[in-house]
Amino acid sequence: MPRLTLTPPRRARGELARAYRATADLWGGAGLPTVAVQIVQCFSPRPHYVEPIGLGYYYTGWCARTPRPWIESLAVLVSRYNDCFY
Repeated sequence: MPRLTLTPPRRARGELARAYRATADLWGGAGLPTVAVQIVQCFSPRPHYVEPIGLGYYYTGWCARTPRPWIESLAVLVSRYNDCFY
């Protein structure tokens, strides 16, 4: 059972909607990948964190110079270490 009340982008208003749009614009209008949307939504109760978290996720996951398979492998290892189901 989640302990946070998540607000999806389609229901966001005001500062949260602006933060979601700014974050989505990083992907050139294609919208955030599903996993990124779920992670960014965890910060919806604190809209001022949404854009920096989205920006960090974008640069470490999609624009990094490290090959994508290495990034994915590292993410899996960290998730396993943290007993995360991702």
